[in-house]
Amino acid sequence: MKDFFSMKRTEALFLVFLLVFSVVAFLPLWRTIEIQGIATFGWLMALLMILSPIIALYIFNQRP
Repeated sequence: MKDFFSMKRTEALFLVFLLVFSVVAFLPLWRTIEIQGIATFGWLMALLMILSPIIALYIFNQRP
């Protein structure tokens, strides 16, 4: 059976990275630790919102 769509190895690794990062970021531990007065959860969500689209665009624009 043929796949619905093909996915490059880098795209699959990025998807796994996003899932793992999201699970780690939503752990209750990060809500109590603060860095410069902001909970670590907030810093992790900011990184997720800023870096994940940039990394995704870089990965998806690579030529095969």
